[in-house]
Amino acid sequence: MALDRTNMVSLLDIGKLFGGVSTDIEEMGDGYTEISEDWGPGIDSTQYVNMKAKSATVSGYEFTMNPEREYLNDDMQKQLDKLLKKFPTGEDCKTDYYRFFKTDEVEAKDGVYEAIKLPVVVAASSAGGEGGGKLVSSIQINGNGAVEEGYITMAEDGTYTWSKTLPA
Repeated sequence: MALDRTNMVSLLDIGKLFGGVSTDIEEMGDGYTEISEDWGPGIDSTQYVNMKAKSATVSGYEFTMNPEREYLNDDMQKQLDKLLKKFPTGEDCKTDYYRFFKTDEVEAKDGVYEAIKLPVVVAASSAGGEGGGKLVSSIQINGNGAVEEGYITMAEDGTYTWSKTLPA
């Protein structure tokens, strides 16, 4: 039986946006109506003269996502509002995206999950909605480096921390 979307948890470090130095990893859940990762694999293919089918090689990935969110009054929304007011460029757009699956909880380690971390750039994409509808905004997130494997710890108070090695 297929698992539902709640098994995949997407996180964004909003503390590093706008050149921030402190980490503030927030879940991209409440208010988001759609979050899908597009890894955009780069596939090179070659047709050799003595082959009936092409030979293919994956040369890399180009991560993109365009999550849409209903307007909520919380820390995540404050950062999205800042993106839509200041339209940052360069270093101010750099942060980290994290993802884990709840089914990847480490045995005998409550709240610790195998996860990935990806450096990204985040930019304002759109804001608005239809008459009488909900106010929504969307951001564009693009990969900006290599994926790193590690662990996310979810504390009882709902805060998240990243570690390259398995927490004690």
